[in-house]
Amino acid sequence: MISASGSLRVRLFLAFTLVTLIAAVLPAFFSRKVLYEDRLALAGKQALAQAIFAGGMLEAHPGEEQIRSIFASAARLSLRLTLTDAAGRVLHDSHIGEEALPDLDNHADRPEIEEAMTRGTGISLRRGNSLGLDAVYAAAALRDGGVLRVAVPVTEIRDGLENEFYSLSLAIAGVICFCLLLSGLITSRVRRSLGEMAEVVASIAGGGKRVRLHSVPGLEFLPLGKAVNHMADALEAYVRTVGDQQSQLETILESMHEGVLVLSPSGNIRRWNKALEALFPEVKGAEGKPLIEGLPVPALQRRLEALVSREASGSGGGGGDEAAHFESPPGRFLVAHLSRPLERVDSIGAVIVIYDATEIMRLERVRRDFVSNVSHELRTPLTAVAGYAETLMNSGDLREEYRNFARIIHKHASSLAGVVRDLLALSRIEHTPEPPDLFPVDAGSSLAGALASCREQALARGLSFRIELADVRVLADASLLEQVFRNLLENACRYSPLGGEIRVLSRPEGGDVLFSVADDGPGIPREALPRVFERFYQVEKTRNSGTAGIGLAICKHIVERHGGRIWAESPCEGASTALLFLLRAAPAEEAE
Repeated sequence: MISASGSLRVRLFLAFTLVTLIAAVLPAFFSRKVLYEDRLALAGKQALAQAIFAGGMLEAHPGEEQIRSIFASAARLSLRLTLTDAAGRVLHDSHIGEEALPDLDNHADRPEIEEAMTRGTGISLRRGNSLGLDAVYAAAALRDGGVLRVAVPVTEIRDGLENEFYSLSLAIAGVICFCLLLSGLITSRVRRSLGEMAEVVASIAGGGKRVRLHSVPGLEFLPLGKAVNHMADALEAYVRTVGDQQSQLETILESMHEGVLVLSPSGNIRRWNKALEALFPEVKGAEGKPLIEGLPVPALQRRLEALVSREASGSGGGGGDEAAHFESPPGRFLVAHLSRPLERVDSIGAVIVIYDATEIMRLERVRRDFVSNVSHELRTPLTAVAGYAETLMNSGDLREEYRNFARIIHKHASSLAGVVRDLLALSRIEHTPEPPDLFPVDAGSSLAGALASCREQALARGLSFRIELADVRVLADASLLEQVFRNLLENACRYSPLGGEIRVLSRPEGGDVLFSVADDGPGIPREALPRVFERFYQVEKTRNSGTAGIGLAICKHIVERHGGRIWAESPCEGASTALLFLLRAAPAEEAE
């Protein structure tokens, strides 16, 4: 928050006024005393000069007539002359009549007369005993031992000084008024210049383009003006960049075929694109409202609340991203990806991207139906072909070369029947939307059933098994778990070298159990590891065995429907290739 302590103009004016008053009044105040003392000293010197001059005139023309003439002239000039004899008795005084002279005190003790008798001249400032007035007294000794004294009243000096100070005060007052007027003009100009700067800054802040400061009130404001212009350049560049980014974002959002919805941190709707309006017309006018009002899909609202609560509890880490599949309205399949920012953003709580997967789901359903129907249609003729081939193989009157042809037909028919069996199994899993019922299962029992199924294949290649399976129980469907083990063991038997060893291990991983089936085969290239669980995918150069590549896809579907995870490692510790999967361990009370 910005606060102000008062008007800058008023404060500057008061400062100028104070400086002017101090500069004008203080010198006059202190000079008054100095001038007064100088005037007294000058009056004393002038009085002494007059006394010496008058004394010279008396000595040059002594006589009573000369004395009266000089004293009369002094009276007209408002000078007080006093003549004393060598003993200090007053003989004449220009301000006292002749009849009063005998009553006057002896002046021998007067400081100026006493000094004149001693040193020839004397000056003093004091209150006179005869007239009771402050005066400057100057005395000069005469040749006959007498003393001629001149007295100048201090009131005259003060009156003259007061007149001079009155004139000086008028001049000082004029100077003060001029300085105050000048300070007012200066402060007004500074205020006007600052106001212009404020208007320019406000215009820049309001988006005014190419508005710049071209003049400042003084050199002191030059760095501020440069900083304001630099800020304006940077602000224009930033606004231009933000505008470009906003335009790009709008273009991208409106050109997307997927619907995009942005939510605030509180979960209310902030913005969306046209593709979302096409999917959910209800979103129009829903800005600022909860998600459920703009997108009436309770499953999506629950998924968002679960994502937010999981992050609030700290179990989801920073950010979040998950997919949700739902049908709205019936017959239209939508897929939504919910994303939370990796770092907290005050304006964005979550982003939802929704696209219509109806056509994809329809094609996937067609594909599954086609595979299922073809598999069913192929199973009967393949069984007949394999049966007739086996009959020909066991016929006694058939030539050996024809019997060999029958063996080849039987082998490939059996292989193709296995592919059909796997396709039917995969189709059965995909057509079952509900997850399997999970019960505590002894993993060792399921593994034993799988080993029995693969024993003939292992003996044919001279393979051995090393089982290090702890006495663990997992939550699973026993038949499906056995099928996972069987497919993994068949895969290992198929690619292990002759006379090799297949290792089956398990170990606890928190609340899960990790199973591993490892072999010493040729290995899987690193770039092929993410794809080995895709249906029909085969590593052509290193692990091609003529199979359809469906067994690992079946394992992936089964494990994921159990809520687990499956992956491949190649190379791995102690083997060239290992297939690993995680299942939830059965709680102790359920195991009991």
